[in-house]
Amino acid sequence: MKNINFCFLYGCQGLRPLPTYFCCFLLAIFLLPTPHFAQEFRCTVLVNAQQVQTQEKAIIDGLQQNIQKFMNETRWTNEDVKPEERLKCTISLTLLTTEDPSRSTNVAQGSYLGTVQVQYTRPVYGSTYDTQVFDFLDQNFNFSYQPNQPLIFAENANANNLTAMLAYYAYTMLALDFDTFAEKGGSPFIEKMLNIANNSQQAGNGWDNRNNRNRYWLSENMNSPQFLLFREALYQYHRQGLDLFYKDAEEGRKKIAEAIAKIRAVNKLRPADALLIDIFVRAKRNEILQIFSQGKPELAKQVGDNMALIDPQNSNLYQVLVR
Repeated sequence: MKNINFCFLYGCQGLRPLPTYFCCFLLAIFLLPTPHFAQEFRCTVLVNAQQVQTQEKAIIDGLQQNIQKFMNETRWTNEDVKPEERLKCTISLTLLTTEDPSRSTNVAQGSYLGTVQVQYTRPVYGSTYDTQVFDFLDQNFNFSYQPNQPLIFAENANANNLTAMLAYYAYTMLALDFDTFAEKGGSPFIEKMLNIANNSQQAGNGWDNRNNRNRYWLSENMNSPQFLLFREALYQYHRQGLDLFYKDAEEGRKKIAEAIAKIRAVNKLRPADALLIDIFVRAKRNEILQIFSQGKPELAKQVGDNMALIDPQNSNLYQVLVR
């Protein structure tokens, strides 16, 4: 409960004290149980259904509303989260035709082949700026859905692939969010990610290890001891770097540069299947360029060199920092 302003209740020097019965009335209100806000997300859901059959349009409208309700009204943690503290995310789902020639796959009525882009942003302390933490395109977002079907998640079994995938990404975003506020703070949610992934292996697409850019490898990276340094870097980049900018921009840049050096070290260990690093680069590339367009040139050069090694396909972009 927030601190009560007793100056307000009992009057201050030079002010007329409030009547005793009125003070008691106000105090009683303050002592009433305060509501707890359990929902953790402020999620916007977008569904592109241009390739889906015309008669299914009404079903798609209901699907969009149900996914948004599922994400925003499910209690994902035991934390008490105020409305302004909810995680801001966007789920952009593109549905393909139920018979997709490019995949050579025929599926039953009510089954959908699709892709989804999941994005999550985190507020930066002392500013109005939101920094993107997670930006991932899932190429195998395939599921079954019937009109008016309630979306219910079973934690210990993949009873519904749609809710399993949505819950998986909810816990992914929570793991990353908690990691940015405390060292390895997201560990409990990584365990939940792994539990969903293990229970979903029989579901096939996206849950197996045949593609190193899918949910399987995202779980593997998050849980791998080789990526502990990456998770430490997430904390350093956000909590010790960005959150410090309002107070000391140069010290903030220094911490971010150190975090990028740690991510480069992880990338040297896992150059082929470092999905987490690819996600980091996708989310942070433009932000890093903007941050180090100012400040000490030697620090900018260090960051430019490291980013060119981490993100070789776009190494030319970092030449502006190597000045």
